[in-house]
Amino acid sequence: MCEMLKTEPKEDEIPYGREDLSLDTQLVFEIYDKLPAKWEGFSGQYLGKDLLLLDFLTKHYELEKYEINYMWNIIPIIDNYVAQDIARKLKSKSGEKPSGSYKNN
Repeated sequence: MCEMLKTEPKEDEIPYGREDLSLDTQLVFEIYDKLPAKWEGFSGQYLGKDLLLLDFLTKHYELEKYEINYMWNIIPIIDNYVAQDIARKLKSKSGEKPSGSYKNN
């Protein structure tokens, strides 16, 4: 888009990508992406990631204890944002006015 407008993006307007995160956090995202999502059958509501595979994945990636502890702290935060984003998108599709901000419940 910047090429089309012949402009340079402002540094503070460039969104962060996963490659900008620490290696430990990138690994947590990689593991999070491998976890299957749980959905409620009738309403289609997102219930979060199924954490049953975490033990297997921590062994597969040969994580150390501090990495496992970090993962257990970060995955709920990621999943909370994903759940809020899915809920916001479902509301906008149904015609309800989206809230526009994330709130920790």
